[in-house]
Amino acid sequence: MNRKLISGFFSAVFLMTAVSSKADPAKAEDEAYKMAVRYTQLGFAMSPTNHSGLGGAGYTVRFLIPVSKGLDYVFLVGGDLAARDIDIYVYDEVGSLILDDRRGDPRAGVKFRSSYNGTTQVYLHMARANGLAAYSVLVGRRGVDKSYPAVPNDPTSDAIGK
Repeated sequence: MNRKLISGFFSAVFLMTAVSSKADPAKAEDEAYKMAVRYTQLGFAMSPTNHSGLGGAGYTVRFLIPVSKGLDYVFLVGGDLAARDIDIYVYDEVGSLILDDRRGDPRAGVKFRSSYNGTTQVYLHMARANGLAAYSVLVGRRGVDKSYPAVPNDPTSDAIGK
């Protein structure tokens, strides 16, 4: 009888481990959106990206985000239960590190004000994971882009010669 009890116990533990290590993209997205609530209250316009997916421990992905001088940006990454530690690194166009988040956490986020017009290189690194983990990335932007000229009230006035 004890053998059946012990065997059943280990079977249940194995089943719980197998179920909990399954990647859950919806959970990763929920975690990212939970982080975004604070930033939307601070005036950031948050957008999902096509930079969500699955990765195991050591997985790294790079993506490019255009930035405008003087605007505030936030990059947020949420992970599922299998994601144990997600790191994020943000570099400028010439490869200089702007900032990073290397805390041992299944969520990561960075916020900065761009000092240039161009592109940032963002690296997401799945530092630790239990099997295959899901992650979801959100990008937020706040401010007015002053690099474009203001639109006149009457765009036809210059064309007519008024």
